[in-house]
Amino acid sequence: APVNLAFQRGGEQEARKIMKSFFDGRYLEYNRNISKPADSSHSCSRLSPYLAWGNLSIRQAYQAAEEARKVNPLGSFPLKSFQERLRWHCHFIQKFEMECSMEVASINKAFNAIGYAWDEDKHVAWVEGKTGYPLVDACMRCLKETGYINFRMRAMLISFYCFVLGHHWKEGSIVLARYFLDFEPGIHYPQIQMQAGLTGTNTLRIYNPVKQSYEKDPEGDFIKKWVPELKDIPTQFIHEPWKISSMEQQMYGLRIGIEYPEPIVEYTAAIRKNKNRLWQLRNSEEARTESKRILAKHTFSKSKRKRKTA
Repeated sequence: APVNLAFQRGGEQEARKIMKSFFDGRYLEYNRNISKPADSSHSCSRLSPYLAWGNLSIRQAYQAAEEARKVNPLGSFPLKSFQERLRWHCHFIQKFEMECSMEVASINKAFNAIGYAWDEDKHVAWVEGKTGYPLVDACMRCLKETGYINFRMRAMLISFYCFVLGHHWKEGSIVLARYFLDFEPGIHYPQIQMQAGLTGTNTLRIYNPVKQSYEKDPEGDFIKKWVPELKDIPTQFIHEPWKISSMEQQMYGLRIGIEYPEPIVEYTAAIRKNKNRLWQLRNSEEARTESKRILAKHTFSKSKRKRKTA
């Protein structure tokens, strides 16, 4: 198969090179840019593919962060944040090992009763980055081309798929698993279910793609790079191009519905409908019982710690 030059290069030597560049200074903007779709590609560690493929270990990454903290104590905060995410990495992998059925079924069994809709056209629009929501489309196209987008944008993609399109999380998880260069089942499935609201133990995370667009890509640089159909429209319209009048569309050479699609669903109505279905199940006796089981099995409380050390 031909080599995709947009992907990170593999191998231990390349892994060490990327790790060194991160701890030599890229980490300083880690917290500031972690959720920004464009800047995060430089400020995040970019070590996840090497961890997933075994070119680096968690221990190596953690110890390298410890050494960087000794060299630059003033940079301790972003390094501690990075190390905390390494801990979460281990937590979710262990969680998946203890309950690997979450690859095919909801970890909270009550949510297996959700009736999902299926719309082939909407599914394809999401996969191809043609939903009419610029940030969603930019993220999907970037992911397909490079194998990478940051955590916040990954969460937004699955949130949009489940809460806006009303589709089954499993279908979306299969698509994303194929695209993620750093696919790791122990991270992938617990996070997919969390973002789809299926644990019963976490706050529902619903990411409004328009709000995220204004906040994380305010000038539309990321959108214009990955959705070139929109590159010539003013920044004021880049997040909601459907608001451009017919006359202005002629001026900018952009016809909504032709060069770039109209939104495939109306966001507010879709969210209300799909969130209500989830809340009804979340408040059921079965869901509450399952939530208690999940917390008892997958959290490490002070009482457990005392019993273990006694």
